[in-house]
Amino acid sequence: MDLKLLRQFVAVYEEKSMTRAAVRCHISQPALSNNIRQLEEDLGHILFERTHHGTHPTRAAELLYPVSLRSLNDFDQISELFSKPGISSPLTLGVMPELPQRRVARFYQIIHQLLPDTALTLVHHDQTCDARIIIDVMKDGDELFYPLWEETYTFTAHRDHPLARLDTVRTQDLDGQTFIICPPCESHHRTLGLLGHMGLKPALTLSAASKDMVRQLLLANAGVSFLPGFMSSEWEELVTRPFDGPVLSRTVGLSWSSNRLPSPELQQLLHRLTDADSCY
Repeated sequence: MDLKLLRQFVAVYEEKSMTRAAVRCHISQPALSNNIRQLEEDLGHILFERTHHGTHPTRAAELLYPVSLRSLNDFDQISELFSKPGISSPLTLGVMPELPQRRVARFYQIIHQLLPDTALTLVHHDQTCDARIIIDVMKDGDELFYPLWEETYTFTAHRDHPLARLDTVRTQDLDGQTFIICPPCESHHRTLGLLGHMGLKPALTLSAASKDMVRQLLLANAGVSFLPGFMSSEWEELVTRPFDGPVLSRTVGLSWSSNRLPSPELQQLLHRLTDADSCY
């Protein structure tokens, strides 16, 4: 029998709630419900009665619970008996480029402090990994997401651009300007939508596949755009100005698949992040 299913059964039994048990197991509630249903099919017995007031164990669940605890305890003792002290499994982290390096480095410090003996491997966020540091709109449908920080977009232009001379850029100042967008960026599309709602439009829209490429076009004085503040501060050719329109931002966080049980190392990291007494 799959030990993962037994652990999830124990969580549901003890929490008396699919929602709380899913949080405890770091998987989505639908995935947990499917796993419990699979266990019920394997055993040929209904384990829980689902009601609006919670999840109530049946007689079969009451019989299975103590056996499950003993089985899991025996397995954990075997694992401890043959595990090497001080050695843990590697943790592979996918990292989105174009993030503030100091913020990301601070997150690496947290991982090292929490898991000093864990070998950390960093890969591109599109590669196979245990978890990813990405923005929320990049999250896959089966992934869970824990927000780490918020990044505010700022109006950015080349210092020689006419709008760079303004103390504050108004929404109507973007009318007739060349606007540079990054197609995956919701904030850029919201800006274009706002202009259209006000009866305004850019003279030309340039498209770039990434924020780095948007910055390259800004450095070439090819137009104006909105960038996370850290991306323009290191270039003296680029200037930022207050914008009187809606505040645009993006959320950076840690994502992981809800379809598989996180590794022990990732579970430790998630427990640290979700600890009410800790703050990233």
